[in-house]
Amino acid sequence: MANVAENELNFLPYIYDIIKCIERDSRDVNQKMLDFRNQLLKARECVEKMPGIQYSRQDQLKQIDILQQQLTTKTQLIQKYKSMQTFDLSSQTPMQQ
Repeated sequence: MANVAENELNFLPYIYDIIKCIERDSRDVNQKMLDFRNQLLKARECVEKMPGIQYSRQDQLKQIDILQQQLTTKTQLIQKYKSMQTFDLSSQTPMQQ
């Protein structure tokens, strides 16, 4: 999806083509403008399909904070469990298991 989004949001080639047509007094300016307009419409559709676009900036920031807190908590738990003493079950006799 990233490649598609990058291609749909790349307006510079269209603008460059329009400027070249204007400099040459070419009749293709209208067609280039239509191509640019179509590209803008594709970009708008692409942006509307992006996940999380329905949330406000504040909601997104709150979600980031929640996820960062969860990450910190889980990282701490992983470190805690790594530092705990492990039991070696292979050295025990069958009766001890």
